[in-house]
Amino acid sequence: MATGQPECKIQSVRRNLRLIRHARRGDQDIQARTKNKQSPVKQSAGNKHPSENHTRDVVDSEINHELSKARYRALDLADLMFGHLVTTNLARDILQRFLVDGVVTCRKNQSKEPLRPESDEARHALEAAYANAVAHACHRTDALLEETKEPKAKYQWHWPQFPGTPIDENKLVAFLNSVADKALLTAKSINGDNSLKPRNRFAAPRDKHHAIPLSYEPDGEDMRPDFMVLPLAAFSDDLEPKADEAYVNFTAMLLAGESKSGRNAREGLIQVQRYIRGIKRAQPWLRFATGMTMGRDFVALLRGDCSGMERVELSLSDGRGCIEFIRIVLGIVLAEKEDFGHNPDVEVGERDVSADVLEASPTHFPHTDTNLMTTTSQPAIRPAFSESASKLETSSNPSRSVSSHLSSAKQFPETSSAASDGCTTSTGSKRGRSRLDGPDDETNRDGSIGGKKSKRRKRTVKLRAFIPVRVYGRKCMGILFTSGSIRGRGTTVYVVAETDDGKTYLALKTSWQDAARTDDQAAVLKRLMDNKPHPNVVIPSKLFEAEGGKADSTLGSIRAFLDDEIRQLKVENRILTVSISELKRPVAYFWSPHDFVRGLIGALLGHEYLCRIGILHRDISENNIVLPLCRDHLGNELGALIDFDMAIIGRPNMHEGSDPPSTEQDVEELLSLADQPSSPLPENDEPHRAQRTGTTPYMSIGVLRGQSHTHYDDIESFLYVLVLFFFSYAGPLEEESLRRARTQGFIQPIAAGRLPHITAWPAMFERWASGTFQEISERKYFALGPASHASFIKECFPHIRTRWASGSQPSIEPRVIGRLILDCWVMFSRQNRRVEHGQFIKVLREWLAKYAGDEEKCYVYPFDG
Repeated sequence: MATGQPECKIQSVRRNLRLIRHARRGDQDIQARTKNKQSPVKQSAGNKHPSENHTRDVVDSEINHELSKARYRALDLADLMFGHLVTTNLARDILQRFLVDGVVTCRKNQSKEPLRPESDEARHALEAAYANAVAHACHRTDALLEETKEPKAKYQWHWPQFPGTPIDENKLVAFLNSVADKALLTAKSINGDNSLKPRNRFAAPRDKHHAIPLSYEPDGEDMRPDFMVLPLAAFSDDLEPKADEAYVNFTAMLLAGESKSGRNAREGLIQVQRYIRGIKRAQPWLRFATGMTMGRDFVALLRGDCSGMERVELSLSDGRGCIEFIRIVLGIVLAEKEDFGHNPDVEVGERDVSADVLEASPTHFPHTDTNLMTTTSQPAIRPAFSESASKLETSSNPSRSVSSHLSSAKQFPETSSAASDGCTTSTGSKRGRSRLDGPDDETNRDGSIGGKKSKRRKRTVKLRAFIPVRVYGRKCMGILFTSGSIRGRGTTVYVVAETDDGKTYLALKTSWQDAARTDDQAAVLKRLMDNKPHPNVVIPSKLFEAEGGKADSTLGSIRAFLDDEIRQLKVENRILTVSISELKRPVAYFWSPHDFVRGLIGALLGHEYLCRIGILHRDISENNIVLPLCRDHLGNELGALIDFDMAIIGRPNMHEGSDPPSTEQDVEELLSLADQPSSPLPENDEPHRAQRTGTTPYMSIGVLRGQSHTHYDDIESFLYVLVLFFFSYAGPLEEESLRRARTQGFIQPIAAGRLPHITAWPAMFERWASGTFQEISERKYFALGPASHASFIKECFPHIRTRWASGSQPSIEPRVIGRLILDCWVMFSRQNRRVEHGQFIKVLREWLAKYAGDEEKCYVYPFDG
């Protein structure tokens, strides 16, 4: 086991806090971190289940939500990122040469004639621009502490070769490369140093109609930047601006950019945020990702890390803006991959792959080749069920009412009324507007929608994908899981070989943890280590222990703030943690519904053990439940619980000492308890605000309402894991695919979004992930009401049938699945959601025993031998 700390690049500068400002415009009204609130309560564009809606409007809205109060205007960002490559002095001298050569012009305000380069007025303009640029730089000395400003509009600068409007992408890229080439030649001449070599170049995508591959958006979202930065290897020897098309993908991209013909940069900033997310999803080992947006009169540089976003916006008609523009463009061309956020402890290799690239459409499922491997707007608020459901007559015996629906299931139509909820439309762009299919459309394995073949054009392209081959000194087989967005933990799990012979696989996890939670995490791991291991709990081992200020952190080693400055910022500081554990099988690779149910039983047993030793997990979701690699010597196949990032220490045996309501209690009495208003969320800094944790679709009603998190909330989350499972998959993968996946360590396939058996959630469950927490809690509360059982199962059943009763192969009867969902749903409803581990496990075991024959008849165990 390694003992050193992950290598991190500490900047030898001091940030100027006068230049760091909150970018408040457009932020949602969500409280930021305070001393008593460890992490902001937010929805996120990360950690989404593949069955959730990933369309452009949804992703943009969730990015805006997760970045709320975490976007900063950092006027010294260009100096921080590229100051070690291009000093302000050098950029000033290059600007002076550009003025002489006519690359730029300058005129005094109100004058129509440009200044002569050798004139005193031109010298004054350069001096003013330089002074203003220095005042906006990071502090490398104690001088220049006060910001000085160039007199507004005294001098007007102009770049004659900047393409006219509307801006053509190819002309813009040619302009950027021309500026970079001329700046590099000038720098060599000024410094007398011919050793300066370009490492990267700007490029524009050749394909104007298809999204750029490998952004890992399962719904084929329109991810096509106007320009990008690629390594020099992507270009021919004569440095043509056209890059090799194989390199035009998100795994090779160093920077993504958008051009806007208008003066308003905001639309471009929103698009670039999405591209930055795409880069981080395709390259989850990055410590941060970078983007640009440009217009006729402005340039903006953005950098996103797990604490949020920094950006600097510059005017190209301003002297300081011209100096910083030169630094940015030349710095980008000279930068090493670490300057774009690459983690030096992750070695990356190249692999040629093929991918089907479709026309940009936010709801299409990309083709999946399971032989390959690597990573992977809120809708309008509606009632929890369709209008027709609300008109159903309620029965005094909900269980019997729903049973009647199960027995007469063949009467129901093939599609639910929820499937006609309508569609949304993507936001406009210069590439046109495209229709989005409704979230309830059934999806075929070939990517077509609603039982029809897709008519969208596609083509197969050869790609050069960049993949991790060695991670923290261990041979890497691929990526098992990544939840990357911009802000958040950015958890990534790699499959690594225990030894280089590759015979035994382990799971290596990297995650950017809130520094305010380090004590809690240490206490949880110590409690786990101090107690006897449990077969249904996977305990990680830390690879690295941070010592003093050596930890790789977002606000420290990336943004270069000192400890006293970090305390002044109202955004969380995150520390990179690395741990390793035994490899288990993700839920997506189940071989039968019974296999999943046994996995759920194991996770419940593991959770019960955690409660016994005084640990509250607080983040129950499908991603945190794993299945066994194979049967043990006794034939057991129970699952386990993983991931203690959000766990806290509580009292031992916390699940004992409180009597849950009996199933015989009067339903109206339980409802009267549930109807009591929940405690409102405080507007101050009360610490319990931070206790609302978890993954939104799986959160309990009480947690969504802001109430104290108890073990009952975790058990309720297990219920949502059970229910959503049957609407996330159209049966298991084929037997051969499961065998191959196990051989490869269950790594995610290259050039794929969803696995072929994953389906989009129906609208009734998509609404568990959309809207405010209060709205989601109301939908779940209504669905769990005894008067809603009939409408709930009627709404569910058509979706169960289309997923589990299709195809020529034998499959389990939909009514068998419906019975399991019904029995569990009614139990939680009658007990006011206060269900004990043993009660839940009993229902699951009874179902397994009753329908064991269905498993033997319909499914084949694939992992023998």
